[in-house]
Amino acid sequence: MKGTVILACDVYDPNAPELSQEWESEETIQKMETTIKDLGYDVAVLSNPTEITSVLCNIPLEERKHWMVWNLIEGYQSPNREAYIPALCEYLAVPHTGSSAAVQTFTLDKYKTKLFLKSFGIPTADFWLVEDKNQTPPGNFPLFIKPNGEGSSLGINEKNRIQNSNDWMEVLPTLVEKYSPVLIESYLSGRELTIGVLGNKGSYSATVPAFVDYPGSVYSDLVKSKESFVESLDFSVPKDLTNTLQTYAVQIANFLGSSGYIRIDFKLEKDLPYFLEVNATPGFSSVYSTLPLLWESSGKTYSELLNYVLDLGFQEYKHHHRYKYAKDKNL
Repeated sequence: MKGTVILACDVYDPNAPELSQEWESEETIQKMETTIKDLGYDVAVLSNPTEITSVLCNIPLEERKHWMVWNLIEGYQSPNREAYIPALCEYLAVPHTGSSAAVQTFTLDKYKTKLFLKSFGIPTADFWLVEDKNQTPPGNFPLFIKPNGEGSSLGINEKNRIQNSNDWMEVLPTLVEKYSPVLIESYLSGRELTIGVLGNKGSYSATVPAFVDYPGSVYSDLVKSKESFVESLDFSVPKDLTNTLQTYAVQIANFLGSSGYIRIDFKLEKDLPYFLEVNATPGFSSVYSTLPLLWESSGKTYSELLNYVLDLGFQEYKHHHRYKYAKDKNL
């Protein structure tokens, strides 16, 4: 065997759809487990925090470099939730997939990410952070309101597009009370696009981009499904726009210092792309997750994607300085 892969995961609970909206389905976990086993690894699926922590702590020190934790923990509410596994693995000198705890926490904050990337010249629509439910509109209508620290379109529906003061007064207080702070953006009327970046610092490559089409005018939580890909990907992105998006995507990965994989969303206004957000813990369903579908559009297989992600994780463990303290202390 090549080693052992732990699928550290939260599994979607249909009885608590709002809290577990970002979690993977049982079918996805089973598909990943089977695929990774076929690649020559032992696989353990763990979803209990105490069990995950106990298993990692009890891996013999000299064997940790042969283990890999695939970070599928999404949690809920905490701004640090996508960083639980990377921070723990870094502290214990255990390899893991994906970006560092620092990148995970930073990109979960949409406002800070937009502010940071805007400073480097990445185009973004005007945006504001709001915590006061009585605040007046900070910009001209139409506006768009969404939670600042949630994914999977949580808290988003058709009402989040704000056309006037009445809409503002109806929607803002509820969202602030539930998700404070909230992000306000100038509304972009064009099509949405998504693109993936794979690789570690110094060796990034962008996938082809795709338009994301969906029922209705807003990419809402009603569109998201754990059974099927309700939205559709349209790969007929013009060449010039493709080149622009791939350039922006690799620049963003470099600015953030991401590892393994990220997915980046844009939206058009007058045929120009504007950055929306970065997802550093994208889904890996072969059925309903965008990143694997972007990867497979180039003719590569799902198995090749998972194998590449594991290789990137082991490369990161060998070379990235963030593991040095743990290796010096533990090994």
